Parts: sequence; structure tokens; C-alpha cells
Amino acid sequence: MTRPLRIVALAKQVPRSDETGELGEDGRLRRAELAAEMNPFCRRAVGHAVRLAQETGGTSTVITMGPPGAADVAREALACGADQALHVSDPLLAGADSLVTARALAAAVRLERDVDLLVVGRNSVDGDTAAVGPMIAEYLQLPFVGPAIRFDVDTGDDGRPFVSATLLHEGDRTEIRVPLPAVVAVAERSGPAAKAPPETWPAVGKVRAVTVSDLGASALVRCASPTFVQGVRPAPSHRGGTVLADGPLDVRVCRAAHLLATRCAVPFGHDTRAAQDGTLPLGRHHPSKRAVFVAVGDDVADAGRALLGAAAVVAAEVGGHVVALAPRERSATLTQWGADHVLAPDGWDPQKLSAALSAMWADPPWAVLGPATAWGRELLGRLAVALRAGLISDVTALEVTGTSHEPRLLGLKPTAGGQLAEIGTRAVAQLATVRTGCLPLRRTRPAAVAAPVESLALGAADPVVRVVARCSEDDYEALDRAETVIGVGRGVAPEAYFELDKLRELLGAELAATRAVTDRAWLPQSRQVGITARAIAPRLYIAAGISGSSYHTAGIARAGTVMAINNDPDAEIFARADIGIVGDWREVVPLLVEELTTRMRQPPAPSPAG
Repeated sequence: MTRPLRIVALAKQVPRSDETGELGEDGRLRRAELAAEMNPFCRRAVGHAVRLAQETGGTSTVITMGPPGAADVAREALACGADQALHVSDPLLAGADSLVTARALAAAVRLERDVDLLVVGRNSVDGDTAAVGPMIAEYLQLPFVGPAIRFDVDTGDDGRPFVSATLLHEGDRTEIRVPLPAVVAVAERSGPAAKAPPETWPAVGKVRAVTVSDLGASALVRCASPTFVQGVRPAPSHRGGTVLADGPLDVRVCRAAHLLATRCAVPFGHDTRAAQDGTLPLGRHHPSKRAVFVAVGDDVADAGRALLGAAAVVAAEVGGHVVALAPRERSATLTQWGADHVLAPDGWDPQKLSAALSAMWADPPWAVLGPATAWGRELLGRLAVALRAGLISDVTALEVTGTSHEPRLLGLKPTAGGQLAEIGTRAVAQLATVRTGCLPLRRTRPAAVAAPVESLALGAADPVVRVVARCSEDDYEALDRAETVIGVGRGVAPEAYFELDKLRELLGAELAATRAVTDRAWLPQSRQVGITARAIAPRLYIAAGISGSSYHTAGIARAGTVMAINNDPDAEIFARADIGIVGDWREVVPLLVEELTTRMRQPPAPSPAG
């Protein structure tokens, strides 16, 4: 058993899960009229902090930040067994972005002194930046690991306590060990949620109130947030098509199959998505003053290709060039995907990589882009702190604004209520993590001489985070490759998934899920589609038993055709689908299989003459 540990957990107040809210004209979420609760991921963080403090004979402290009402989160944490609670609240912090939030919370953690372990939620359900944890780790100069679905603390042979954890990254399950002190982000399925009824919460006076002046870093936290919401626009929608609600069910299904054929949505023949992809601009042979730096990483796959393509388009608009952080042996491929230069490090640890990059840049790049993956979020989160640049998090598209003399980067991010937030930054270096599944795979450049490669040495020291074992829990890229995806919601019980097998086999489809499904562990988290998960772009997406909240449908915005099956004629999904069938999916699916099978067996119609 390890020595008594001092453990801190961070907890955030968010709108209740059934309250979506909208952005106001100032770009902030309208929270005042919404019922609030502790963020679901933070409930696990609090639970782990209390558990480990009790197991080691140590102490647990919960820190929250927000307006006066956020003290309720701290009160509930105390009722769940936390030894003490801090509430950071100050008008100066209103509307703080991730960087300022992380800076203030890191200062609050320092008030506790000699903290062994900081536990945070993987992300918050209202913002899903997943950036605050890595940023705090950078401010405190600590290793960061997560999202963890299991973790414990033990003592090594040297007498030093360490965390052993199971991390879930894009379908891979990784066993790691990291010495304390450290920051651990936990997933929602990592353990019991810390919950207590309001009548058991102690009085607000039991929560220590902390203002900016108490943090000992007022000059820092008074700084304005580098990122800001420039505006809000309606999310473009090409859905809201034909809803088949009347008449015999078999006739409606036949009509739906005809509409699928008309839209070329049934995937036999060539992949029509390729014809919709744009062409990459030509590369630059010489560096420009505006470098668009792209953190591709060591896993060079379609995500890297999409990100490089988007970077090449942005670079062409601003007269810049693209530098890919990627393996040197893939330089020829990277050139075809949009890179003009390659920077090849001798390791991929985000903490060391961030330090090496920020030390290398006498003048930071015009922009730094990374994937919205665990690795990309940690690297860019740490770089945001090192460069004092802030971070535009988890955007689905990039635009260039400003003038030709002073172009600026704008990120678009879906929010509740069918809106797109336009997020910009005041910092010199513009950093953004991008949901690569929302980006098109553009046509590659013609084969050419590989881009020049420069090496980057990170140092020979052993990594702080040691990987013990790694295995694949799921084929993460299966949803990206699939031309047809069948999404299931709570309306399809897991014991009934086999009833979709014939349709899946007929269409070569993969299964995807809503958050409600993966939270119940009915399907792996890597199958979750939506704002808080991943975005996909199949030719055909069939939504079965899915209500159709904007949180989920944001992840299928690039699907060629969306067909919904739901027995509720008023379900939101029908307004976000091209074809809708009102009916029980158990009755619709067999009829659809029969109808599509018949159509696939028919010879193609002859082309009209002349």
C-alpha cells in the first residue's frame, strides 16, 4: 500500500443533460435559465479522488470554477465524501476560455501544496474541448495521461507511488504506468459516478471561496482570453426531405428504396465520394513567412491526409506553406497529401515534443493545426500554454478571415440549437484542433519529389509515461472506410442488434452509435458519433431508433444521404434526414432488406442513346 496521498479532483457545473441551451449574442452559453448539474465525467473524477484518498489514508479536495451557483458542485462533492472543497469564482473570470480557465485552476491547485494526483474528467459535455486537463498539466509541468477507463495507485520498488491505468485511445486499449505526481483524465465508464441528493449537501459555508486575488497569480488570470466567439451562424442543412408516414408499411419501404436508388445511396459500384473531393492547390518550393504547421503524428492515415488537405487550402489563401510533423519515411506521401516540408521528430511524447517545438520557434508559425485525438489535444494544449496562444478546440471546418495583409484563422464548431460558433483567436500563433472526420479527403497531388525533411531531437531521456501493453479493442477506422453506416440509439436494445445483421451484410455496413448507447457500454466508445465523439462521412447513414438530437447529427453532417427509421412521427431525426420512414425498425428492416435485395438483383437500366 502506498503512503497517504493528497489528491485533487476538478469538477465543472454544466447544463443538465436534457437541457441543451443556445449561444447568446456574446458567444457565451445562456446558462442562467438552465437547470445545472455536475459534469458526468467530473463525477467519475470526484469518485476516484474520494476512493483513493480513503484507500491510502490521504485527503481529497475538489475544486470547481464558475459563477456563485457553481458552489453546488462543490457541496455535492463534499456530500460524496470529499474532505474539502474550493470554489474559484470572480467576475474577472467570466467567459474565460480554456487557457485562462486552466491557468486559474492550476493556480488553485498550487494553493493545496504538494498535490500527488490531479484527477479530471475527460471533457465537459457542454464544450467538449478536452483541453483543460493537458493545459493544467503543462502549467504544473506534470505528465498527463487519459482518458483512463481504469486506474489505481501503487508503490514501486523505489518506494515511489505510481499510477497504473488503462487508456482508451481511438479504439486502442493501452496499459501504462506513470510516477506521481501526475494528471489523470478519466472516462465516463471508469467507475461509479459520485452522486448525492441535494438534501444531504452541506451548507455553502463549508466550501472555501477563492477569488483571483487569492490565487497569487492575478497578473496572469486577469489577461483576456485569447480565443473568442466572433459570431454565431445557423448550421447549414440540406436535410429535411421526404418523411413516409402514411399508407401500408411495405409500400412506404418500397418508396424509400426507390429514393435511395435515385440518390445513388445504395453502395454497389464505385465510391461516389471521391468525385466530390476537391483538388489540392499546388505546393510551394520555398518557405514563406506564413507557416501552417500540421501535427500529423506517427499514425499517417486518412485523418492526416484530410488535415493536410485542409491546411494546404488555408496556406494557399494566405500565401503560406505547410509543414507536417510526421515520420520522415512518409515524406513522399505527405507531399502528395499537401505538405511542403516535413519536420521529423525522434519521438512522439506530447510533453517533450511541445517543449522542443516551442524552444525551436524563435517566431511561432502563423497557425498550428492538430487532430482532435487524445495525442493531438494534449500536444496542442501544451503548445497553447507554452506559446500563450490559447486553443480553438475541436472545430469541424476552417476559414480565413481578415485582410490579405493580416489574414486570420476562423474555426467553426457545432453547438446546441443547430448553430455554428465562429471561433477566432487574438494570439500571434493560431492553434486549432480539428475533427478530421468532418473534412473531405481531397484528391492527391500528382507524384512529385518528396518534400524536404528536417530532423527534431527530443532528447534521449526515458519517457515518463511507460507503455506496459497495447491491444486494439476495435477497428477505429472502420467507420471512416464504410460507405454505409447503420447508427443505433436507445430505441434498439443490444440483444436485438443481430436483427440488423442481414441489412449490414447486404450493404457492407458498419454499426455506429449515439452517446446514450456507448455510455451503457452496448457498443465501444470508438463507435460513438456526434459532437462529443467523432464525425463520419459515409455515402449512406441509416439511423435506427435514434431521436436525432443536434449533438448526434452534427457527426453525420457530411453523410451523402441520411435515412431515418423511427416510430415517433415527431422525432427530431426526421428534420435532419433526407428520407424518413415512420415505423418500428424491427418491421421496417426486414422489408428494406427484401426490397433492396430485389433491386440489386435487377440488371442496370441501359443508358439512353445519343
